[in-house]
Amino acid sequence: MAHILVPTDFSDNAYNALYYATRLYPNEKCEITLIHTFEDQFSSSTSRVDIGRNEKLYEDLERNALQKLSAVKEKIEEDSESLNIDIAIVTSAQPLHKMVNRIIADRNIDFVAMGTKGASGLKEVFVGTQAVKLINNVKPIPLFLVPAGAQQGLPSNIAYATDLKIDYAQYPLEIVKEVMRAHKAKLHITHIYNQISPGNTVENNYRKLKDKLADVEYNTHWLSSETGMETAVTTFVSEHKIDLLVLMFHKSGFLKKIFKKSFVETSCFHTHIPLLVLPESY
Repeated sequence: MAHILVPTDFSDNAYNALYYATRLYPNEKCEITLIHTFEDQFSSSTSRVDIGRNEKLYEDLERNALQKLSAVKEKIEEDSESLNIDIAIVTSAQPLHKMVNRIIADRNIDFVAMGTKGASGLKEVFVGTQAVKLINNVKPIPLFLVPAGAQQGLPSNIAYATDLKIDYAQYPLEIVKEVMRAHKAKLHITHIYNQISPGNTVENNYRKLKDKLADVEYNTHWLSSETGMETAVTTFVSEHKIDLLVLMFHKSGFLKKIFKKSFVETSCFHTHIPLLVLPESY
C-alpha cells in the first residue's frame, strides 16, 4: 500500500498533481495525506502585542483551510470512485518543508507529489517555487513534480536521464520499478556523456545500475551532450514519447548542473511532462 503526501494551495496546478498521484498505483489501496500551510497568511497578520488576536486569527485560518481541504477531498473522491484510496487532511501554519518533514516521519510517507507552474526552463520549475525548498530541505524522499497542463494519461514510457557518476549499489530504484509494473511501462535509460569513450567509473556504475534493474526490462540510449544536456534530453523525450522523466538529485549530478546553467541554456527544456526526482538516498 502506497502512502502519498500531496501539498496543495487549492490551485488547479495542485489538483492536477493530486489527480496524477491517485492514478500512480491504480491496482492497490493508497493512503493520501493532503496538506496545506497557511504560514504566509498567519505570519503577515500576526500581532506582536495582542496574543489573543493571534489565537483568534490562527483558529479562523485553520477553520478556513480545513473547509477548503474538505472540498478538495470530496472532489477527488468523486473523480476517483473506481479507485481504492483513503484521504486524510492536515493543515498548519508551519513552513511547508517543516510540515512535510513532520508528516513524513509520523506517517511513513513513500513519496511526495506536487504541482508546478511548468515554466519553459527546467530550472524555472524549481526556482521561485516551494519545490526547490522541498528538494533541499526535506528528508530524502522521492518527489513527483507535475507541471501545469501535463497530460493525465498513465505513464507508458519512462526515461531515466543519468550521467552515470554515482555508485548505484547504494541507491534504491524501487519506486521506478513499481510505477513500471503498475502501468506496464517501458523504461529507457538515457546516459548523457561528453567523451568519446566512457571511463572505468562510468562502466562500473553502469554495471551496478544494470544489477539494480535485473528484474525489469529496459533499453539503454547513449546521448551526446555536445548540443547541451537539456537539448539532448528534450529531443529524446519528444522522439520517444516519454511521459515521465526520472532524475536523481545528487551533488555533482545532472540535475545539480541544470541549476547552474543560464536561463538561455535552460529555456530550451520544455517541461510539459511530470518529473520524478529521486534523492541521494532514502
